[in-house]
Amino acid sequence: MFKNAKVIAFFTLLSRVLGYLRDFFIATYFGASVYTDMFFIAFRIPNSLRRFLGEGAINSSVIPVISKLDEKEKPKAVWNILFWFILLLLLVAVLGVVFSKVLIALFAAGYIHNSLMDKLVKMVFPYIFFIGLTVLLMGILNSFKHFAIPAFAPSLLNLSIIASIFAFYRSFSNPVYALCVGVIIGGFLQLAISIFDFLRLKLPLNFSFKMEHSTKEIFKLMGIAALGSSVMQISSMADSFVASFLSSGSFSFIFYANRLFQLPFAVFSIALAQGTLPDLSLMNDTKLSETTKTLSKFVIFYSSLVTLYFLFFSLNVVKLIFMHGRFKLDDALNVSLALKIMIASFVFFSLSKILSNAFYSQKDAKTPLKASIWASSVAIVLSFVLGFKFGFVGLATSMSISGLVNFVVLYNFFNKRFNKIPAYEFIDKITIIALSLLLLVSVALSFVKFGYLIALIFYGLVFLFGFKRYSVALSRSS
Repeated sequence: MFKNAKVIAFFTLLSRVLGYLRDFFIATYFGASVYTDMFFIAFRIPNSLRRFLGEGAINSSVIPVISKLDEKEKPKAVWNILFWFILLLLLVAVLGVVFSKVLIALFAAGYIHNSLMDKLVKMVFPYIFFIGLTVLLMGILNSFKHFAIPAFAPSLLNLSIIASIFAFYRSFSNPVYALCVGVIIGGFLQLAISIFDFLRLKLPLNFSFKMEHSTKEIFKLMGIAALGSSVMQISSMADSFVASFLSSGSFSFIFYANRLFQLPFAVFSIALAQGTLPDLSLMNDTKLSETTKTLSKFVIFYSSLVTLYFLFFSLNVVKLIFMHGRFKLDDALNVSLALKIMIASFVFFSLSKILSNAFYSQKDAKTPLKASIWASSVAIVLSFVLGFKFGFVGLATSMSISGLVNFVVLYNFFNKRFNKIPAYEFIDKITIIALSLLLLVSVALSFVKFGYLIALIFYGLVFLFGFKRYSVALSRSS
């Protein structure tokens, strides 16, 4: 089970490293300004709809349905869902470009009369078609145990944006357009490599215009999961909406902090969830509960390491990656502060991925939906209350609290649905020992030049020890 997760983690790490190289160049060339605020918000709009139509909904719907089909039934089901989803994406892409002003009003009303914002949205919105279809192919490929290329594909987006900065920075009246060009080219490349991997499956063409039962089942599960994602995206909209009225750079601070948050979250938490879902889908309740407990122990172990490291060394990391060119020390301090607040809930976001997987594996998308509604409702209220009062600090705080709420609700539902797991059974001795050791190391190295790099080596060694231990435990439970 960990084998799949390791493949995803490796290529996700590669993509994230390129992502930070991309952010390095964006920060160097554009800094944290009103232009980066507008681009990040414009890019967030198709990304929000992608998460609504794609990642959470598709992976948790396609994999359980396709994995359980007979080998003879799979080709027809795959071609059918592809046909209907392409039609849906084309419709969404056209409507988004036509009604760009409506999207701006929803996501960033502070820029509703800004013509540049409207142009940026129109330029990047077609990305939804490329990335939406890419994510669907990722779900299909994962159900056939193809993990490498789907995990690598995002690297092409990062490479494209980097190349576009160098190629087109001086080609437009406003250099920010170069970023938009990079997004569209990157989306096309991601789809192209995903199609290449899909064709390698050599599925016989078994096509019909009739909506098959499997497609209806996928859309049903996706609809339920999408409702949960939509509530989360409304929360995301609330952040950008509030940020559009705040001081220049506020949304950029949150964006850069979230980029650092997402590195360990994608490499460890998302990779672990994606890699284990196909196997969890074949387990009974007892085995599923035991495996989820083991996975949760591992999640708490590495999440504790991630949280401790960023609490001590976030400013050093921010300065290393972003503080170049137009990105100044004040920007670094603000990004570091936002990251410290957000990382406090890293363990809760990670545990929520694992607990949600348990329900998705049993084709239960309603329970994660309920948890998402609770968490996102809290986040939306807090974004407005804390955001307008405390600026980007309030927005970071609302995100952190929503992660805690999501976990608490999911944990309560999990104990009712499966075998009850007392909270104390999630904490392993290895986690306590590791944290105690690394706390002492971090305190000592915080006074040493380049101590954050030396500390990273210690953290890595402890992680590898824990990974080996939990790999053995998981092989026994599964």
